[in-house]
Amino acid sequence: MFDLLAGLINAFYTLLPSYIFAISMLTLTVMLVLAPLTIKSTRSMLALQRLQPEIKRLQQEHKGDRQALNEAMMAFYKEHQINPLGGCLPMLLQMPVFIIMYQVINGLRNDPPKYLKEGQDLYDALTGKGFSEWGVDLGKTATGIEGGLGDALPYYLLVALVVITGFVQARQMSSRQTGQANPQAQMIQRIFPIMFGFISLSIPAGVVVYFVVSNVFRIAQQGLMYRYDPQLKSAVQAEVREVEAKATELKKAEKGGGGAGPSTPKGGSQRGPRPSGGDASRARNRNRSRSKKRRRR
Repeated sequence: MFDLLAGLINAFYTLLPSYIFAISMLTLTVMLVLAPLTIKSTRSMLALQRLQPEIKRLQQEHKGDRQALNEAMMAFYKEHQINPLGGCLPMLLQMPVFIIMYQVINGLRNDPPKYLKEGQDLYDALTGKGFSEWGVDLGKTATGIEGGLGDALPYYLLVALVVITGFVQARQMSSRQTGQANPQAQMIQRIFPIMFGFISLSIPAGVVVYFVVSNVFRIAQQGLMYRYDPQLKSAVQAEVREVEAKATELKKAEKGGGGAGPSTPKGGSQRGPRPSGGDASRARNRNRSRSKKRRRR
């Protein structure tokens, strides 16, 4: 695997003699290979989100029996053809690539470079010249730069790009969640960009380039998936219709339950209820008898 990734970087470097271009093209190759799994995991994530009320019902139903709950959940996932770990699978498959990339890039900064054969274009370019491009040594880390802020600034800008693109990707995912989103999944989406930012401080800049390009690719991929994938489009549209229907029902319930209160005159004071016909006649008779008594006196 070390020789394979180094050979791919060399092949892309032969097309265009740029270290950053070669690493970026290798990243895109890995992401394209994992694209089918990413699409499948996104579908699984949407299905889990849509079925959260049913999952909560099962949890309440088997609250005191963990074994029965596990059996019910497994049957539920099988019935709806959902893999609860599907959303993590693309990330897990990238971890070996990340580890190998770390070792390969560390090896490329050696003199002579490791994992390459003599006579290859990248081998000849690196021998005696180092692994620097655009003023950045791709084999060094942000925390390992000696000198002032100006020397370390390009490395910290790369780290900042990792965090920013990570947050953009997380926000893009959460904006598509129109139903009851899993709070744990939302928390992970917020933590991951920060976690990868800390990791990027202590790994070679060439691997940080891998992180940035993979984040940008996933942002573009998610946008295209939600726009053109028929299953994802239908799932999102179904959730939007469901939310709109619930909002309409809530408005109807509010209108039907709220009766009109007593009317208030323009002056602002609220008059009491008018007396009925019998009460009014008795009141008039009392007033007449009182007035007669006054005249007699």
